[in-house]
Amino acid sequence: MRDRIIDRFNQGDLARAYDLCQEGLLGQPDDYWLKHRAVLCLIRSGALERAAKAYQDYQLETIRHDEDCLAVGARLLKALALESSGRAFARLALESAEKYADVHARTGGHYPAVNAASMYMLAGRSSDAETYARRVLYGDFDTVSDTPEQGYYRYASQAEAYLLIGDLHSARTTLREAFRQDPANYLAHATTLRQLRLLVSVLGLDSEWLAPLEPPRPAHFAGHIFGVGEAAGLVEPRQEDRLRETVDLLLARHHVGPVYGALAAGSDIVVAEAALARGCELNLILPVPVPVFLDASVRPFGEAWVSRFETCLRQAEKVVELTTDRRIASPEALNFSSLVAMGMARMRANVLATTPLQLLVADDDQAEVAPAFGTHHDSHVWTACGLDQVRVRYPGTRCAGTSQAKAGRVLEPGFRAVMRAMLFLDIAGSSSVPDDRVPHFVQSVLKPLAECCDRLAAPAVHADSWGDGMFLAFETVEQAAIAADALRQVFAAIDLRAHDLPPSVGLRIAGHFGPVHVGEDPLQKRPSLFGGQVAVAARIEAVTVPGSVFVSEAFAAALAMSSTGFRSEYVGHIRIDALMPEQRLYSLRAMARDAVVGLQVRASARSAQAI
Repeated sequence: MRDRIIDRFNQGDLARAYDLCQEGLLGQPDDYWLKHRAVLCLIRSGALERAAKAYQDYQLETIRHDEDCLAVGARLLKALALESSGRAFARLALESAEKYADVHARTGGHYPAVNAASMYMLAGRSSDAETYARRVLYGDFDTVSDTPEQGYYRYASQAEAYLLIGDLHSARTTLREAFRQDPANYLAHATTLRQLRLLVSVLGLDSEWLAPLEPPRPAHFAGHIFGVGEAAGLVEPRQEDRLRETVDLLLARHHVGPVYGALAAGSDIVVAEAALARGCELNLILPVPVPVFLDASVRPFGEAWVSRFETCLRQAEKVVELTTDRRIASPEALNFSSLVAMGMARMRANVLATTPLQLLVADDDQAEVAPAFGTHHDSHVWTACGLDQVRVRYPGTRCAGTSQAKAGRVLEPGFRAVMRAMLFLDIAGSSSVPDDRVPHFVQSVLKPLAECCDRLAAPAVHADSWGDGMFLAFETVEQAAIAADALRQVFAAIDLRAHDLPPSVGLRIAGHFGPVHVGEDPLQKRPSLFGGQVAVAARIEAVTVPGSVFVSEAFAAALAMSSTGFRSEYVGHIRIDALMPEQRLYSLRAMARDAVVGLQVRASARSAQAI
């Protein structure tokens, strides 16, 4: 059982790992390892309130001989503190610090000592912070490092401790040594940078010394489509060569790492080739299946582009086909694809504790209003978010007929294609409600959720329910995210015990964003939503951890470009259905506008400029 739980946990299948923990506890109700792992699943999936309740119910604090069980309570408080602000932050930070200090007193461990030091500093207790920081630096800990990662964390913890006692010089040199120990472990580097940025912000110190240690920056790329030749509207070979040299220069100057975009003929392929030549990770986000995209956006501009397209495709780290639509890409589909690609770059930058860049190959754009679609549309969306952008001047002269967007064939009469942000809700464990309590369950649980939907400032444009489930659709992802958080809070406030309902009952919410078809339901004789994207949303709900909001990568990416009031944390690459490809899922959490976690994200010190 433990091996299966660890496997699912490591694969990011937190819902299945949590369910296995619950199954194990039925036969072994006193197994503290299962209890600890269940709480970890909840923390990692963003169900912090449910994790807090489980931590108390499992009485993990009483298991004095296990450092992991003791420390998970402090870790939970730290996670809650970083999402809060003001007095709530100070209170939670102090509670977390005291828990870490208590764990250190019981176990003598290095990990709880450095966390106690940092949380005391964030709580405003600098003398206590220095006390524990000095224990990290001068305590009797095992300093043997069996792996580069262990060496990294040892030096990174010491750097954090030096910072807390005010020795900035030692903090710098020790942090550089930490990065030297494990130079390619960018995720670990990012975790450290976020923590140190938060601390230097609280301490009022300069943070520019951290900029050179940032991981390579993720970038979104886009550009005008073109063919090669000497006729009007084409780009001459020597012009393409200069374009490639300029793109290569910019990738190096701005320390670009993973890149996200499409792969149309012309600019897209030139940038992708330059990125691959530099060893950058290429992530391709296409609005339609590869063969459809190839026929619409590559082949018409010359067979030479087809070969180059296929070479890039083989070397790509990830190829995402956002829909199964076999029509030629429409302007709406192209905008959807670009929005997701931009959002993915921004989310990756957040994970890596840096800021993203947009690299455009475009002619001059003086328009104040964003075009309907295309490179200049992408530019307007990106700059509206205040993000860094570099532009490479398009080397040729554009002419009509180079657009890759097509109207496509007409839909079935009575149907129209729209973009919708969808939520599926389900009450997990409702089958355990005794038959005699079902009417009360409807009134005390389902009715408050329905009333919450009625109170939304931006109500759903489509709503359905069946049994204990609900399906809601909204015009924007931000509206759907606000609704999901409101519904989660309403359910969390329901006292299940007071209503004589099983405590195992929990609300699961799943979100997805994509194109759907609106038409009349033949049975209900009213408008409804149809399509594969609806099915994706429904299947995500089945793998969501109770108490959490899980959303698709498309939903999370689109939200990253439209709202700063939420954050999406990656939970895993999960199979949601036997007949569907695996999905990268994210846990959605609302943040206070002035949440402390916002201090962990900063603008990159690397400048952005046009060439």
